[in-house]
Amino acid sequence: MVQRTDPQIKRNKLETWFRRKLPAAESISVSPLEKAAGGYGSELHFFDLNWRESGQEHMEHLLIREEPLVFRVFPEFHLDREFNTMRALEGSDVPVPRMFWLETDDSVLGAPFYIMGKIEGEVLDPQQFGDEPAGPLWEAAPNERRNMWRQVMEIMVRINTVDCAQLGLFYPGAPRTGAEVLDHQIKFYRNMAEWAEVQPRQLVESAFKWFDDNRFEPRHVSLCWGDARPGNLMYRDGEIVGVLDWDMTHIGTAEIELAWFLAVDWLTCESTIAKGRWEGIPVREETIHMYQEALGRELENLFYHEAFAFLKLGIIFWRVIKNIPGIPPDYNPDNQPLVKMANMLGLEGLT
Repeated sequence: MVQRTDPQIKRNKLETWFRRKLPAAESISVSPLEKAAGGYGSELHFFDLNWRESGQEHMEHLLIREEPLVFRVFPEFHLDREFNTMRALEGSDVPVPRMFWLETDDSVLGAPFYIMGKIEGEVLDPQQFGDEPAGPLWEAAPNERRNMWRQVMEIMVRINTVDCAQLGLFYPGAPRTGAEVLDHQIKFYRNMAEWAEVQPRQLVESAFKWFDDNRFEPRHVSLCWGDARPGNLMYRDGEIVGVLDWDMTHIGTAEIELAWFLAVDWLTCESTIAKGRWEGIPVREETIHMYQEALGRELENLFYHEAFAFLKLGIIFWRVIKNIPGIPPDYNPDNQPLVKMANMLGLEGLT
């Protein structure tokens, strides 16, 4: 991945910036930046911040996340929404990093960024899309994997049942009714499909027509984490201790959240490009049961949301694969999520 700024230059600029943020500090130093995995084009670095204040030494383990400039998965990027959502959840029963600062002035480092605390632990499934299995989920015995999976469902339900109004989670332009939720989802991903020039176009257009024709009004509106999957969770001492990667967060429904989880799980465990389902990992039906049991209500029109999740995943899959360095412009990826959606809805136009 291309780096926009030399790490040492970035380190020096951060030290200057911290002097403004910590005016009472007598001395400030930033450790060498350590590149973190993930981010789909955003810059993620770990570092330690050391300073002295009133004769006392202080140190924080931190992570800086910058808005992507090299490559964007989505046509819109809302770094402030990520930051504000996680900050609003601090002190709740959703384990999120401590959020320190949001900087929207891109003259500081070349792009807006935020700084948050580092969570100690391991990513539950760090190679969810990789070839070499690793991490706590892979290393666990089958019965332990099932317990981990249940924890994931419970964490998702905690997110999906927070009081959005009380926590101030209705960002500007956020949908507030079920009908508005569907309107926003359909409009956003229709625009993204056009922006990313997703093919086959006939299938994509037929899919959006189906979702338009089958609209309904969900009864429950909730916060969605967005990219709900084991690869975005930190795990330590038998517990999930961190929910990460909120770049897809939005106001939606619990069903939208679960549907995305199920779609990603299918892609990584059951599709023709999957690594296979590890022993002990619950299948779709048991996952739904676990989630619904934790949610405490019947799920509403999950088929609609699950089919739409495969459309979303197919659009994102196309965007990511087509922008891998070295991929020829005329390459057509084996877009399994779109195939799955077409089969669910009985649509033609795959060729």
